[in-house]
Amino acid sequence: MKRITLSIAALAMAAAFTTGFVSCNDKKADSNAPAADTNAAAATETVAEPAATETAAPAENPLITRKIEGIYLNANDLEKAVLTAPLVDEVSGFTLNASEEKSLEVKSCDPRQIGDDLFTQAISTKGSGKYTVGEDAVNYRTISFPAKAGDSIIVYATTSSKTDERPLHVVNMATAEEIGTITMMADNGKDMTVAEVVVKEDGNYCVYSTSGTGYIYQIKVGK
Repeated sequence: MKRITLSIAALAMAAAFTTGFVSCNDKKADSNAPAADTNAAAATETVAEPAATETAAPAENPLITRKIEGIYLNANDLEKAVLTAPLVDEVSGFTLNASEEKSLEVKSCDPRQIGDDLFTQAISTKGSGKYTVGEDAVNYRTISFPAKAGDSIIVYATTSSKTDERPLHVVNMATAEEIGTITMMADNGKDMTVAEVVVKEDGNYCVYSTSGTGYIYQIKVGK
């Protein structure tokens, strides 16, 4: 796995913001009370709701411990800054596509341990992104990278909301076809979504949030 060190071209730095994530008695029956009418009890008996299916705890997610060979982007490796121009790593091929009007930000977060990784920074999309092709093509607030057929794209992410999930779209840049959607969990200050989309053909791909800001902590691409 290759750790990337990004260099910023045409980057307007702003002061970094350090934004913390947020993070019966039972009453005994009176022995002198009359016995309950069994017919009445049966008539008022309610059916118990089925137990909710438990979601696997983050530590139990096999994607977290999977070792893959390829490239990755880790927010911890970036300098804190508001990005107002594309940030490119020519070795790995990751690009953070930002502009003056549609910026991205590398910012501090409350430390959170996910497997062997301790994250102290995140890439904020600072709003929704978009990618299209054609005469009116647009590309903003996306993170793009190369991938080969059979590669896994594994994303570590949350939303900026404490209550709302949001979609993160994984798109083939040649066609703008969505090959998968990752549901980013609401931020609870300690966990994050770790999810996978598998690539079917060689090409360049990008991810972007809609319905508001997403926080990207890490992206792994490989087998």
